[in-house]
Amino acid sequence: MRTLYLHVGWSKTGTSAIQMQLQAQKDQLLDKKILYPQSLQWPDHSHHPFALSFKANGSYASDMSPTQAIQKLQDELNASNATDVLISSELSPFYFNNTDFKNFADSNFDIVKVIFTVRRQSEVLLSLYNQLIKDPKVRFKGSLFSLGMRNISWLNYFMNVKRWADVVGNENIIIIPYSKNVVGDFISLFDLELFGIEKSINPSLPTRCLPVIQNFTKNATDDASYIRIRDAIVHKSLDIPESENWFTLFTVAEQSAFNDYFEMSNNHLWNNFFSLGGFSNETREIKDVKSLPPGFKFEDLPK
Repeated sequence: MRTLYLHVGWSKTGTSAIQMQLQAQKDQLLDKKILYPQSLQWPDHSHHPFALSFKANGSYASDMSPTQAIQKLQDELNASNATDVLISSELSPFYFNNTDFKNFADSNFDIVKVIFTVRRQSEVLLSLYNQLIKDPKVRFKGSLFSLGMRNISWLNYFMNVKRWADVVGNENIIIIPYSKNVVGDFISLFDLELFGIEKSINPSLPTRCLPVIQNFTKNATDDASYIRIRDAIVHKSLDIPESENWFTLFTVAEQSAFNDYFEMSNNHLWNNFFSLGGFSNETREIKDVKSLPPGFKFEDLPK
């Protein structure tokens, strides 16, 4: 059956590494009649331009309308020998709200399968906090707690997955728990073996530096100055002993409370959409997340 695969998230679950690997194996996918579109990519090989054409995300937007993005995809599909298409963007909105998308899917495919990569919510929150501080276009200034509160609905995996399932059917939902093997697990969905060596994609900042970076970049005037200060702090931190990490960024109690809040919805997720159930890192010990204090003194930071 002609199939449209939509890998729609979540962020911070290995999506960048998956997208890089899909690009590396695009020819093998095409041999199986699966098109990994080339005309709708960012340099990281995600399909964010396609996703953002339907809905902007923070400071990121597309220069295309949904109609233009769909036409571009249609043209590439027509020019290929593929019967199936795989779109991957963790910034994906709910595409089925768009009439043009529904018409495209109905006209070209017999079935739509939606793929989710998921990770324990406390880990996603900490990784997202890291990413938003790292990104000079975002320059996140809030607390970890405020970030969590803003994203309570987004982190309710079951409710978000169910929205897609109500359209494509439970049988067409695929959920992959995050693990060190998430890229291989994803590739194996298409009966492929992992080709080449996975590289470190989108590396995070040292967690110990996050509050300090937030504090010292408050008055950064532009992206370049933000990056200079951020990178200088990371470099100088290499000479700071770990004993200076006395500031508690995320306590065990906070992490446990956050995970407990989602326990019921996660159980619904496993019971409804994933017969094996559970996160792959279920037994991982939770520890206090420590960092340098926000006011830690660094000398000679750039302006």
